[in-house]
Amino acid sequence: MKGRSWLILCLTTITLVLLSSCAFNLFANFELRNLLTSGTVEQRLEAASNALSGGNYDAAIALAASVINEKLGLELKVEDLEKLLDSTSTVYELAQAIQSATLTEDLLDAVKILVEAVAFKTEKDISSLADEVIEILQDLGIDLGFTKSKSNGSDFWAQFETNAGTIVKLLAETFDGRNALKLLTSGYYFIATNATDNTLPAVLCSLYDIGYMFNLLLDIDDDGNVSDEKFVKDVITNPASIVEFSEQATSGLYNDAKDCEEFIWAYGILEDMFEILSIQATFETLDATTLSEKEHISDIFNTLFGE
Repeated sequence: MKGRSWLILCLTTITLVLLSSCAFNLFANFELRNLLTSGTVEQRLEAASNALSGGNYDAAIALAASVINEKLGLELKVEDLEKLLDSTSTVYELAQAIQSATLTEDLLDAVKILVEAVAFKTEKDISSLADEVIEILQDLGIDLGFTKSKSNGSDFWAQFETNAGTIVKLLAETFDGRNALKLLTSGYYFIATNATDNTLPAVLCSLYDIGYMFNLLLDIDDDGNVSDEKFVKDVITNPASIVEFSEQATSGLYNDAKDCEEFIWAYGILEDMFEILSIQATFETLDATTLSEKEHISDIFNTLFGE
């Protein structure tokens, strides 16, 4: 009897703990939904900031996005806000609206919270990426604002070949998640073009923008990730053959007008950020038709660097 009583007590305790946890989560979800539907801008911004500080990135994203949604009149549904990164169309609509928005203090605060929450949620925050990514970009002659440098196509390609395995592996791991990269690029573009101290936002915008461009270029199946692509795996395995692989691998832009338009959009943002950062670089004039006709990855690099 004692053993049975002990077992019943344990089961009862476990059940209560589980129920309490469910009740807490339900309450949290109910509270979030209530803020999204009826909270003031000030309440949502405060809650978003608290959620970000507490590591509740989903809530921070939803609340910050709800403020942006209201300020820009986007008419996104609560369900869209709660699962923002899951919907490509929602992300693209929000990103486009942010980039061309008129500055207000509330909007700037909301965008800052949004991009920081997205970066942390997707593990693309600058604290975890800076040392490796920026060091490699500097090796390629692209020094994002820390020291001003000049980059040209020949140097870039030569360095890329030399460090191919390491670079491609890092890019693949860093630049998975196309939706997040799109949102981060647009958010930091807005901050960089509106903030008084815009050096770091311009650096971050450039970083995520380059990632977005690589994602579009390497992602053949358009699943938003590049670490699963054959070209990436081949280069990591045999970096000395990157030129051969690039001449054989199909470009993610090939016969894809939409991705080509996105690539040109990202290319223009990079040009704007380099101007802010006083980085000297030559930018070619691109058009979607020409890009979509380039079958291989090497063709795109030759187009970008005018070779």
